[in-house]
Amino acid sequence: MGHGGDIYRNQVELDFSVNLNPLGTPEAVARAVRESAELAAMYPDPRQEAVRRAIAQLESVSDDQVIGGSGASELLLAAVRALQPRRAFLFEPAFTGYAHVLEAAGCRIDRKILKSSDGFCLQEQDVSELFADFSADGRDAPGLRDLIILCDPANPTGRNIDENVLMTILEEAGKRGIPVLLDESFFLLSDKAEQEGRDRSGRLLRTCADLIIVRSLTKLFAIPGIRAGYAVASADNIRRIRAQLPEWNLSAAAEAAIDAGCRVLSETDFAAESRAFLREERGFLAGELAEAGMKVYPSDAPYLLFQGPEKLGDRLLARGILLRDCSDYAGLGAGWFRTAVKDHASDEALVRAVREVTG
Repeated sequence: MGHGGDIYRNQVELDFSVNLNPLGTPEAVARAVRESAELAAMYPDPRQEAVRRAIAQLESVSDDQVIGGSGASELLLAAVRALQPRRAFLFEPAFTGYAHVLEAAGCRIDRKILKSSDGFCLQEQDVSELFADFSADGRDAPGLRDLIILCDPANPTGRNIDENVLMTILEEAGKRGIPVLLDESFFLLSDKAEQEGRDRSGRLLRTCADLIIVRSLTKLFAIPGIRAGYAVASADNIRRIRAQLPEWNLSAAAEAAIDAGCRVLSETDFAAESRAFLREERGFLAGELAEAGMKVYPSDAPYLLFQGPEKLGDRLLARGILLRDCSDYAGLGAGWFRTAVKDHASDEALVRAVREVTG
């Protein structure tokens, strides 16, 4: 399974392979993590009462509808194990971690490769194909799909799912009792978050009772070494997910990061300021890469998918710049790359290096 961020086996000065908020970690979150070291001699609360209360208030749902996790990856694995799907549906290209968790659960995967001409964005006709072999009681019928995994915004494209398309999928899945796992790891850093209120999760759950939403705070608060995220679902699905987690799945540092992070999101404009910065810087980077001869795809998130020379990644790495090589994504291949949107000086350095190594 490929990931970005492999600075341990490469000499890296600028890591564009991981997509973190270029504004960095809010001081309130950093301070809470530092102070959590004083709790190192005590076990964290296995019931996560304070953390779940903070998440529930942020999401405008009840405490029994949320659970904290050590990043989105832990929660995705726990959710799949809780649902025990036999056959799942993926729209590709998609985060390689989905295939990892499905294969770990012994689940068959059906894939639909989206069209590059559509920017790899979900279209209405894709929804029709998605439900082509579902029946009214599809979850109980042998051989039919019993899990759908979606990502909003998509990874590696960064595009938000059209809300009408998303609601159609959730409504159809809800009618058939088909669980949907919606990965919103980058949602709060995406353009769609500007239009959505804090009641979004509850509204989506009312549309599809077996919806599980996973969000990451790792990206938003630039704390990948801490691992922090949460899931929102029905109380029954949260109980099932909890049964797949260790008794103490959150460290004291992760608890502190989630609790402080929820307050930052509730009481400050940090997320909105981050999105505004990203929109401007993403436009700059996309334009410069296109002028340098790359084929850049539109994005609503803190990263860009583009095509370039097959050896571009190797040439940049020789200069200490690491991109995410997307050749392992279904539907892509050699010459496809994903780059993070970073601060302006770093983005300028990337563009200069791309121009130099491509002549």
